[in-house]
Amino acid sequence: MWNRKIVTASIASPVYAILLACGVTMTGVRENGGLSGVLCDFLLMTVAYVAVSFPIMLTYGVVTSWCSDWLANRFSSKRFRWFTSFALHILFGLVLSWLSLLAAVLFYLVDCLLQHRGDITKPHTMKSLLIPIGYLLIVTGSVYIIDVTQDLFVRFNFF
Repeated sequence: MWNRKIVTASIASPVYAILLACGVTMTGVRENGGLSGVLCDFLLMTVAYVAVSFPIMLTYGVVTSWCSDWLANRFSSKRFRWFTSFALHILFGLVLSWLSLLAAVLFYLVDCLLQHRGDITKPHTMKSLLIPIGYLLIVTGSVYIIDVTQDLFVRFNFF
């Protein structure tokens, strides 16, 4: 179960960062930035959100999700187990209002999808930790390439 929870944190963290950055970018579109400016802002926000949310999901999210499932298995009938677990995820997710509530719901949904997939081994768990790290490296490199390309176009007056 711990392996599945760690894989869930690895998958849910970049998805949460993308959803959160979409919400922030859509509400605060700049008038003079153009498409590349908005894209760079979006990508940088996702990097920042993954860098912050992944350690939190890996510690607090994994432990509280395990507690939620354990309490639901112990004190709930088989028929209402999913509802009890979801309610406890919501309760633990209310720590930071809607920000952590969105993360808790997303964590629960990814965990349910992985639960039906089967047994997750330790090598799968270790490989899944590369998802947020790889995401950080790829997106940061993309922003760097976009900035270098923009500077090149500005320097040689291609605009």
